[in-house]
Amino acid sequence: MALLIKDIYYLPMTGTPQLKKGSVRIEGRRIVAVGDIEPRWGDEIIYGHDKLALPGFVNCHCHGAMTMLRGFGEGMPLSEWLGRVQPAEAKLNDEDLYWASLLAQTEMMKAGVTCYADMYFGEENAVWAMEDSGIRAVLGNGLVDNDGLGEAHLRAALTMVDSCRDDLQGRLSFALAPHAVYSCSEGYLRDIAAEAAKRDLPLHLHIAETEDEQERCLRMKGKRVLAYLRDIGALDRKVFAAHMIHLDEEEIAIAAAKDVRVAHCPQSNMKLASGVLPYSALKKSGVTIGLGTDGAASNNDLDLLEEMRSASLLQKVTSGDATLLPPAEALAMATREGAKTLFLDDRIGTIEPGKLADITILSLWRPHYYPRNDVNDLVSHVVYGGKNGDVHTVIINGRVRVREGRCVDLDEGRIYHEVQKRAAKFWAR
Repeated sequence: MALLIKDIYYLPMTGTPQLKKGSVRIEGRRIVAVGDIEPRWGDEIIYGHDKLALPGFVNCHCHGAMTMLRGFGEGMPLSEWLGRVQPAEAKLNDEDLYWASLLAQTEMMKAGVTCYADMYFGEENAVWAMEDSGIRAVLGNGLVDNDGLGEAHLRAALTMVDSCRDDLQGRLSFALAPHAVYSCSEGYLRDIAAEAAKRDLPLHLHIAETEDEQERCLRMKGKRVLAYLRDIGALDRKVFAAHMIHLDEEEIAIAAAKDVRVAHCPQSNMKLASGVLPYSALKKSGVTIGLGTDGAASNNDLDLLEEMRSASLLQKVTSGDATLLPPAEALAMATREGAKTLFLDDRIGTIEPGKLADITILSLWRPHYYPRNDVNDLVSHVVYGGKNGDVHTVIINGRVRVREGRCVDLDEGRIYHEVQKRAAKFWAR
């Protein structure tokens, strides 16, 4: 049976946003036709009246199971925050991680996110959650060796990658995720990069999140972070990096030359007072930039609509240039450019025949979408006024996962109950 989204406004995001009206036909996992399409006998039909279809939002950097620590370590800069959060994380067991991952996936899908890149520990629990939720993800066990257990962490990550034969109908893929240069030794980073090259996996790591990170790298290695990573061979293959805030001109040139892709997390960066992405310089250099939420302990929510708005407004107010990062660019960062950041743009990120059917449908029957006249108005309304409560339907891999704002495959009440029960015990420890 095919799925037909009938007579809907849609933004295919194959280039400059162009508002179109028509239908989208999905067969199996893929979009097979877009435009003036008549329904066929047996089609499941989603009626598009006063709705907008977009490519599913892509969250390029997240620590999903950190939802269990939402609000933990409030009001701290990154160095103090890590000192507060990391000991707490060590107390999470597998069941905690499963329920917290499922909560994160539920939250993201209800906000229109169809794919996310995760860096955490115990990622096998996120796989179990994915089986239940239906979301798409790029998972990577966070790797460090400053705790003396680096070899064991890497072995566990590789075992999961090598033994996971079920890719959940193409929804599951992997990265290797060294946490940062200050938590991974040079030899360890070289080993991780070599293992990633053997398996054609991307590296997912934090880079240049704070000035302190750069100062420590200069003091210990005699180089800034990107120059150091380049010189040890860690940037020789696919890399996407969270934050990339504190960069000089040489590092921006390195990022462009090595095709280091950026997961920009504006709200987390603001909350931790880490700094502001040098968006204009990176974009002029041709660097690919997507959006991420970071974890719920350093942001508090996993909402890409909010990140779009924050990214655009933050660049304007810090640069003094009201034209910088216009709404169309912010929307692209959450869709097409996000897919490109994760090296998935051959599969997702646009609405066009042949692509996997990851589609988010917003209800436009909301006061903040009126009045509107053309495509620029609608894109602006989505980026500056869109709310996660506008998400009506979410389709992932050709299957409806959210309908009328509710996850069709999940018992949301059970998830909230389990997380609350476990968090109460955890916070009391």
